[in-house]
This record gives sequence, C-alpha cells and structure tokens, in this order.
Amino acid sequence: MARRARAVAATAVVALLGAAVPATQVAALDVAPLIHYTFDEAPSGATVVDTSGNGRDGTIRQTGAQVADGVLSLPGGARNTAAYLEIPTAALVGQKDLTVSTWMSDRSGAANVAAAFIGAPVASGASYSSGYWLLNPTNPSGYVKSVVTSTTNAGAPWGTEVGPGSTNAATTGVRTPAGMSLYTTVIDGTNGTLSVYVNGARIDQQPIARDVSSFGAQLVAYIGRSTYNDPGWNGQVDDVAIYGQALSAAQVADLFGSEALDRAVAGVEIPSDAAVSFPLPATSYGAQVTWQSDDAAITVDGATAVVARPAPGSGDATVTLTATFTVGTATRTAQYVVVVPEDVTDEDKAAADLDAIEIRTPGNVRTNVSVPTAGASGSTIEWTVTDGQANAVLRDGVTPTSRTVDIARPVAGAEAADVTLTATARNGSATLTREFRLTVQPMPTGTDDTEAYLWAFFTGEGQGAERVSLAASRGNDALAWNTLNDGEPVFTSTQGTEGLRDPFIIRAPEGDRFYMLATDLKIAGLAGGFDTAQRSGSLHMEVWESDDLVTWSEQRHVQVSSPYAGNTWAPEAFWSDELDTYVVFWASNLYPTTNPADRTAVTYNRMMYATTDDFVTFSEAKPWIDVRRGAGRGMIDSTVALVDGTYHRFTKDEADMTIRHERSTDLLATVSGSLPSTSGAADQWTLVKERVATGLPNGEPGRTFTSGEGASVFPANAGDVNGHEWFLFIDQPGYHGGPNHYIPFGTDDLEDGNAWQPLGAKLRENLPQNSDGGKPRHGTVIPVTRAEYQRVLEAYAPAIAVTSVGAIDVTTEAGVAPVFPRATLTTADGSTQTVDVAWDAVDPASYERAGTFMVRGTAQDASRMPVEATVTVAAAPAVEVAADTRCVAGKVVETARVTNISGASVEVLVEGPHGSRTVTVAPERTTALTFSTRLASVPAGDVTATVTGGGAVSTQYAARSCG
Repeated sequence: MARRARAVAATAVVALLGAAVPATQVAALDVAPLIHYTFDEAPSGATVVDTSGNGRDGTIRQTGAQVADGVLSLPGGARNTAAYLEIPTAALVGQKDLTVSTWMSDRSGAANVAAAFIGAPVASGASYSSGYWLLNPTNPSGYVKSVVTSTTNAGAPWGTEVGPGSTNAATTGVRTPAGMSLYTTVIDGTNGTLSVYVNGARIDQQPIARDVSSFGAQLVAYIGRSTYNDPGWNGQVDDVAIYGQALSAAQVADLFGSEALDRAVAGVEIPSDAAVSFPLPATSYGAQVTWQSDDAAITVDGATAVVARPAPGSGDATVTLTATFTVGTATRTAQYVVVVPEDVTDEDKAAADLDAIEIRTPGNVRTNVSVPTAGASGSTIEWTVTDGQANAVLRDGVTPTSRTVDIARPVAGAEAADVTLTATARNGSATLTREFRLTVQPMPTGTDDTEAYLWAFFTGEGQGAERVSLAASRGNDALAWNTLNDGEPVFTSTQGTEGLRDPFIIRAPEGDRFYMLATDLKIAGLAGGFDTAQRSGSLHMEVWESDDLVTWSEQRHVQVSSPYAGNTWAPEAFWSDELDTYVVFWASNLYPTTNPADRTAVTYNRMMYATTDDFVTFSEAKPWIDVRRGAGRGMIDSTVALVDGTYHRFTKDEADMTIRHERSTDLLATVSGSLPSTSGAADQWTLVKERVATGLPNGEPGRTFTSGEGASVFPANAGDVNGHEWFLFIDQPGYHGGPNHYIPFGTDDLEDGNAWQPLGAKLRENLPQNSDGGKPRHGTVIPVTRAEYQRVLEAYAPAIAVTSVGAIDVTTEAGVAPVFPRATLTTADGSTQTVDVAWDAVDPASYERAGTFMVRGTAQDASRMPVEATVTVAAAPAVEVAADTRCVAGKVVETARVTNISGASVEVLVEGPHGSRTVTVAPERTTALTFSTRLASVPAGDVTATVTGGGAVSTQYAARSCG
C-alpha cells in the first residue's frame, strides 16, 4: 500500500489472537512520496523495489545487509565493507522542499555515523561533501542529529551544520528514544526552515540558508553511510519515504499516528496459552499500551500478566486481554485470547517437582553437588542424608533455593562409597519423598606432578573459527606446541548463538575432574557485531565437564547473567579453599531495562562474579569491578592466580586496551567508581602494575607488544625447559596491532610487575595452527600430568602419542663412562621412529665398579617421551697385556705378554690379527705367547686379552718390516 500523509479519524478495531485489523481512515489530504522503500519483499539480487510506483529502486552495496520481515538490517563496521543502501537521486536534484521520513532502530550507539544522507558528491581533491543533509539517530552525545550544512566550508563542513544534535550543538533536541522510531525531517527551502520530528513530535526548528537544491546538479543519497570516512551505520530500517514537499506539522503528526498504530498493533505478540505469569509490553513502535483482562485467571499488574490457574477439576479458563494503543489523541484496541489451563493437584505438583530433580552422574560423584529446595510447581523440598553420612553432609547452598551436598571422598585405593539422599517435597496438603543413590569415588591415586600442558583456544571470527580447538605442548615446554585433531576444532556449540569463544578449563581441587567454560558468542555474520553483542547478547555461558580431558559431557547452556545484562563474556573460575566453592567471573554490560530493544547505546562492561559448587547451580551475579573507562568502555577479561595467600588479578582496561595487574588477600573484594591505586588495605585490591608488558618485544620481527586482551596466567611446571616460575599469555589481535595470536611473557616473581620477560620469539616459531591457518587466541593453558597428556595425545594425535619404547641396554666397564644410543619409539598409529635422546647427567660414581643402574632421558620426539636405559658395568680386567713384534728368518713374529695382577688364577683369551689362544695365568705371574705371521712385514695392530667373566684389556704394537 502506498505511503501517504493523511488527516486521520481513528476508530477502534478488534484483533483476535493478535491479528491486527487496520482502522478505517479518512484521507483529507494525499501526498504521494517520490521514493518509498517498505522492505516487504525480499530484494531481487541487490535491488530493493521502490513501492511508490516511480521505479526508483535502491541498490544494496557491499556485504552484510539482510532483509527479512519487512525490515532492512545493516551491520555497520568498516566503511569499505559495511553494507548500505544507495538511493537514485535524479528526482532529488533541484528540490527546494523535501521531506524524509523513516522508521529506524539504532544499534550503533553514540557515534559519528550516518543513518541517512543526501548531498553533493566528494569533489576532486576533497575529503568529504561540501553540502549535505545528514541523519544520525544517536550522535556521540546520545542525541538525535538531523542537520543541513547552511553555508559552504569545503574544509570543515561539519562546522556549518544547522539542526538538532549538530556538531557545534551536540546536546540540542532530544535524546535518542528506545526501539523503532519514526524520524521525519522537513527541509523547507521555500520558507528557509529545517524542522525535525521524532515520533510525530517536533524536536527542533531552525532557519536555514541552503536546501537540497543548493547541493548542485549531482547528488548522492544513502541509507547507512555518508561521504565522511566514518564507519557504516548499524541498525534496522522498517520504512523509508521521501516526499517532494515540505509536510506540515499536522501532516507529520498524522503520518506518525496512523503508521505507529498499525505497526504497534502488529508488533505485539501474546502467548495463546499460559500456565505462569508473563510480561506485557508497555510500548510498541512509540505507542503507549495499556491492558485489561476479562477474567480473574489473569490479572494485570503494571507490565505483567499475573496468572492464577483455575482450581483442579474446574476446567480451563479462556481469558480475553484487551490492549489499548495510544498515540497522541488517537487510540486503537486489540484483543488477545489466552487459555489458562486448570491447576493440578498438590500431589501432582509435588510429584512433578521431585521428578524434575536431576543429579548429574550419580554413579560417579567426585565433587560437591547442588540440590534444589524449591520446585517450579511451588513445592518446598527438604533434604536428608539417610545413608553414607561419613561421605556426605548438607550445608547452605549458593542460592536461597538450593542446598549443597558436601562430598568427602574415600582415600585413594579404597572402595567407592554409597550415599543415599532423601528429598521430601511438600505442596499444600501433599507430602512425597524420593531417594537418590550416589556412588562417591575414592580420591585419585598416583602422582599429581604436572609434566606437560594442554591449551584450549579459539582463533577468531573467520569461517568456522568460533569453535574451541585444543593443542598439547611438546612435553614440559610451555612455548612449543603440537597441533591436535589434524588442526580441526574439537568443540562446536549446538546451543545459544552456536558460537564459542574464550574457552577456560579449570581442574577441580580433588584433581580428577575438569570443567570447561566458554563464551556463548558468534560474531561472524552478526548484524551490528560487537555492539549488538553487548546490548542483546547472551545471558548464558557454555559448560562441559570431563574426568580425563578426552571424554566430555554434553554441552550445558547455563544462564548466569540477569536479564538486565547485555552480554556474558570470557567466563573464568577459581576454586577458593576459604569459601569452599568456585568463584566464576565474566564481563557484562548492565542496563536499566530488561528489553534489549530499549537499549539505545552500549553502556560499559563490568566484571561480574557468582559462586557455584558444581557449574550447574549459580548464585546471583554481582559486580566485581564496576568502573567506567570511557564511552562504552569498562573492564573485561580477568584472570586470577594465588601466591602465598595473595590473589593476583590481571584484567583488560578498555581505557587504553592494556592489561592491569592488581592484588588482594580477599578474592571477592569489589571495586567501584574508580580503579585502585598502589596503596590500600591488604584485603582490598591494590595496583601492582598498569600496562603490563606494554613496550616489550612481541616476538614479531622489529615489533612490540602495545595492547591486548584475554590474558591467561598459569604456573610453570617443575622442570619446564624455559626456566620460569610463571607464564602470562596475552592475546594481541590484529585490531590491537598484533599478529592475531597470543604473546607470551615469563617471570620468576609474580609480585614484581616489572619482572616480565618477553618470550614471543620462541612461541612464534612453535605455535599450533588450525587447518584454516588460525592460531591461538583467547583461551587457557592448563598444566597436566604425563598420564593426562598421554590420553590427550592418543585421542587427538595418534601419530605423536608414544605407546612403547624399545629396550635400551648399555654396557661399559668400571671406570668408563657409558655411551647411550638413540631411542626407537612406536606410536599409537603403529608407526616407529628413531630419535635422539637428551639423557640425564650420569654421576661417575655410578660406574666406578661392576653393577647395574638406570639412567633417565627425554626422547626428542614431538611428545618428549621419557625413556630409560639399563647400564651394565663390567668389572675392570684382572690382567695387563703388552704386545710387540720381532723378525725370525725374515718373517714377522707377533708376541704378547699377559700379566695376572690379581691374587687368583685367571683364564684369559688372547686375540690378535694373526691368531688367538686361551691360557691360564697364575696369580701375579706373566705368560708369554707368540703368533707366527709368515709375512715379511705387517702393519700396526691390536692385541686384546679377555678375562673370562672379568672384562677385557687391549694394547697396540707398531708396524714392522723384516725384508
């Protein structure tokens, strides 16, 4: 239907089940638009149809635009890639009077961007148009901006802007309204005025000396950009109409009144059946909405429909909710039918609440467990430990409606313990019980020494990159890594946004359970990118658990943020012995409204925290760091380490995008208003170092670390080849001037913020890499035992995982240092390889006398497999030997003299180049032997005397000629 300005007589209408019926309208004045885009039809290729009938179709340029449900969505972003709509301008050239009216919802927030623009093209040698009209729904001060350049200044046209929200009068007019609103600008060149309206109400009127006809014979016109080198605008457009006349204030008001009511009614959806209370919208497309109910099964309490189900057996209730939509003096009503099912009996409610209780892996309990004390059907639930009290006790939970089963595991090597919990549900007159049988596993056996590392990470926003990949170190080396799973991600989200970022793995304090947390965020393809993600992003985090780092649970999509949050970013956790629970922390923007459509601009990220015993039940989220660091900026990406009772926290400060290091003896101490200084109480956070590692080399040739995010701090294993006590990996993406992967730093003193050493050059040459070329960004490095490391390699890198080592046997004689060979390894894929070994130093005392000892070494394969050699030391020979030659009848005769230096007779095998003989030599006696060569000359040679069971000794004689 063609869009027209009308004088409207509003009449009431009825909408059953939410189907809107337009009001009868009496048009006193018709004004047809020159150009009209309704976006009701999907574009043909890049063409958006002009529904005015004038054939002035628009063209979508660049990438990222979407048209669906009658709305054009523009993603914003870099000017050279962000999508926009180009409008043909032939009909606009020479227009002194023009009205532009468009329904828009801004997502860019407070920024210098253009949602609509008509102006002169950029002249040769210039940087921007010298004359234009520009609409920005939210200027950098948060006000509506609609301006005309009233004089000519090619060098700084922004200084000539006239209109509300202009560059030189940024806080004039009105603040940007929430949600979809009608922005109407009337350029009346005939009378020299600019009038700007929002939702039919004039917000400003100013005199102008120029109009569209002043901008020349060639024009450009856009939705979503201007000729300034600003980013593309991010938002939604419901309708665009351009009229060749200056509409009056009454016409603009009528235009909004009729269209707002149409859209408001169509924009409201109410459930067709409801067993619980539900929200009622108070506004829609600028219209105020009030509600009435015709049945006590639903009562209206402000913006909530309060449901009271009919008594059991009385039947369902059919309720009609009547909504009254008001715009100015115009109203319209719509009715919505909602069925409220009859209530169930108290016994059914109690049974349903007991049936809803789930204890994860009851046959494999290793950590504390949360259980509910209230059911969704209104039951109160009490818990008792009815069997196995030595292994389970009850205490207060992390929420007012939960209890914690505090688990005491049997000692290592003992049998698993059985525990029985009994839940008693009470609802009205009904009382029901249910038993839960748990098997509590004993504590793990074996060493808990860590000898390698596992790395979980994501690689960015590229195709398929927002998933979690794993890498394994090359043995005990945090700066050299193996790519796992053939470079393919291991974890893909099937819930929420279906994107995963910022994975974090934590080991339970018992040692044999792991939890992985990840951000529920997919930036690739998200209209509005990070801006949208912070205003209407996920309230959830993604959770997996495992006992071996290979077999993981199903993904859990857990809400931890309140509805007042706009995002839940980079969750990490820390086990607190003092609190006997996990503290989980993440970044969120907070808003005064729970409706994302009412959020006109990004606020700033706070670090939030909650506690949990099992990563299933979480306490209410609370602010941990609440400090605004600039427009839309706060604090994000905290990571924590504990040293000698002091917590060290590393957080990204968005004021300058660098890492800030603070410390406190109280993990849950909060910061608000301003960041702490270097002084303060020990149990409050105090500053250790701002801009950690900034200015140090980042490992890229000739480059430095300037800014970054996603810091990960972790302790070095004992024996790590790099010789540091702590590592700090900081993600330096391309938008922070980095190579788009982690940059490492090391220190031996976490207390000294200036002690970090740059280690990027080594890691740069030894990074894991996904099959698409992606390298590790925001993630976690966790130290692991050799057994855990081996399982990971066997699962994800069978060509690296060594399953057996060929026997290594070395012999030497007393007093002679052993010489070690290479090692032959067989891997899980069945292949073999022979590699060098870095052997431990051998104490000479080990081979002073006959015997056997073991020497350890590290194979120089990709896994740095530990190997052992058995060294057998033979006793030193009990004889001495001398050799010579002489001439007899022109021929050379070889002679040997064997002297027994022991106190017992020995049997000796004497061997030379020309013969051998076994003789018995008495104690402290010498035996002479000769060997005829029958040769006139012989070269130098060796004679060896081998004592049976006692080693060997050799000597050499010189060459001789008897000719």
